[in-house]
Amino acid sequence: MAREKCAEVHLRMTQSEKENLIARAAESRLSLSRYLLMLSEQKKIVVIDDVPELVRQIVKIGTNVNQVALVANTHKSVSLQQIESLNDNLIEIQRLLGKLIDTIKNTDDEIKV
Repeated sequence: MAREKCAEVHLRMTQSEKENLIARAAESRLSLSRYLLMLSEQKKIVVIDDVPELVRQIVKIGTNVNQVALVANTHKSVSLQQIESLNDNLIEIQRLLGKLIDTIKNTDDEIKV
């Protein structure tokens, strides 16, 4: 059940404060309303740019695993090149996940954008 947003809050601020707030919300890839709600709930806001690359690598390795499984089931063997390709992809995913974890761990308890 979707929550209905009908309550409003009005704030007074300078034009530069408003522009800064809008810019920070945009950097966070959030609507201004969602950004302000997250700030009010003291939630961490962390923007991680490498997530699309991580998703691409995971899809790529999934495709490779399926190809190797097909060859293994059909020919009852797998080539060294196919195993090395899978290993290279796993290493890249491990690198990207490590970077993602480091980014999250190194974020202070304060909200960062």
